[in-house]
Amino acid sequence: MSRVIGKFRGLTSVSVLVVSLVLLAFGTQQAAAEKGVTDTEIRLGMWVPLSGPISLLGNSTRDAVNIWVKEINDKGGIAGRKLKLIAYDDAASPQEAQAAIRRLLNQDEVFMLIGGSASGSTLPVKPLILQEKVPFIASISSNMNLMRPFSRYIFRVYANEENQANGLIDWMMQGENIKRPAIIYNSNDYGVGGYNAMKERLKSKYNLDLVAAERYNATDQDFSAQLLRIKAANPDGLLVFSFAAEAGIITRQAKELALTAKLFGGGGTATPLFQRGAGDAAKGFESVFTMPEMPETSQLPGMATYRERLKEMHSNALPPGRPSEYDMSAYGAAKITEAALQKVGRNLTREAFIDAVESLKNFDTTVTFPVTYSKESHEGTDKVTIIRVGDDLRWQVDPAFKAKQK
Repeated sequence: MSRVIGKFRGLTSVSVLVVSLVLLAFGTQQAAAEKGVTDTEIRLGMWVPLSGPISLLGNSTRDAVNIWVKEINDKGGIAGRKLKLIAYDDAASPQEAQAAIRRLLNQDEVFMLIGGSASGSTLPVKPLILQEKVPFIASISSNMNLMRPFSRYIFRVYANEENQANGLIDWMMQGENIKRPAIIYNSNDYGVGGYNAMKERLKSKYNLDLVAAERYNATDQDFSAQLLRIKAANPDGLLVFSFAAEAGIITRQAKELALTAKLFGGGGTATPLFQRGAGDAAKGFESVFTMPEMPETSQLPGMATYRERLKEMHSNALPPGRPSEYDMSAYGAAKITEAALQKVGRNLTREAFIDAVESLKNFDTTVTFPVTYSKESHEGTDKVTIIRVGDDLRWQVDPAFKAKQK
């Protein structure tokens, strides 16, 4: 009898050992199965407009993240893993964005997404991001619908279009004493979103209606019909809610038509492409800006260091119009990513990464306004700056705005 029990016990011990080894192997396999993560590498994905009229946005974004990737990898990576960025050009096309996202998620199997594209090429791929439950830190799109309804998987780096609108409208009303505002805006997601936000702020806080509102299509080059209708409404302030290149043309044509209203722009106007289209008509144009200072001239340590790294990347010369706010926002997104990856450490999963981002409070990226996230809000900040084009045709923080901040 004792021999039988002994054999049974032996078999039981062996069985337990086998089961334990199987469970251990299964657990190890599960841990290693997180998409985009290997023992030595973390894959990051990006789709951006690297070609076309807003390629400045995409090239700024890709350069910024590549600069950060090199910084991290030169130091040995994060928790023993090097970073790899995979970036595709969507040319600001929703169709190309769809193809790029599917490739990043299904073929490249990236761990997370960073940067993103203009709103018109970001909103259409949001369902794919949510379906895959992949973390996405957005540094270009400011559209409110990116975060509505709230998603656990999407974070934004700088002030959304509503907060940009609030900052700009408040400055127009309080800083410039505008009484009869009008607007001209792009018919794409960016423009319509800005129009709705501006209109809402004027009505809810100042009980004012726009005296004129004109829209145009992204391919338009002649805005005289819209501007003449606006002129007939006799506004004292005109909001130009457009991307920089077309905003410059609108501003030049407005001056040619003797439209005397003071001109203001949404965040998309605040790049050197604006002055190229506007010429001397750009002088005095004011815009909302999502960074604390001008990246081209700021002496903030983070911005100054970034300029040097950008020079090194481009044969010791800064590319035209760079660094832009999109350099800074993408580099800020990268520093947020770094902080979360460092916090999670070796046991990296998408869910743990998201928890780590949500734990960041008043986090200093060194180049953007500090960001704070929580389980209820993934909007990093609501802060903006007001900038203007000086007599030297360069953007600068508006002296009057700066004085009011002191």
